[in-house]
Amino acid sequence: MQNIVRTTIRIRKDLLDQSRLLALKKGTSLQDIINSTLAVGFSKISDMSNTQEAMAKIDKFRTSLKGVKVNVENLLTESKQNLK
Repeated sequence: MQNIVRTTIRIRKDLLDQSRLLALKKGTSLQDIINSTLAVGFSKISDMSNTQEAMAKIDKFRTSLKGVKVNVENLLTESKQNLK
């Protein structure tokens, strides 16, 4: 059983009307539509946060390589040895 919390939130009237129409078309409750919409929205927010963190790490790595000379041939031979 899922925990349910009673809340009061403000929703724009046009969004509420669209949610009602969607609930009627799907044959489900308005609460289910709003819950699923919130869940989708929160997953996008967390995905964006993870993406920003990953890009920051990549940028930090790139800046740490600035001025460092990399020998590609040595990297290839080392990676081939690691594969064996």
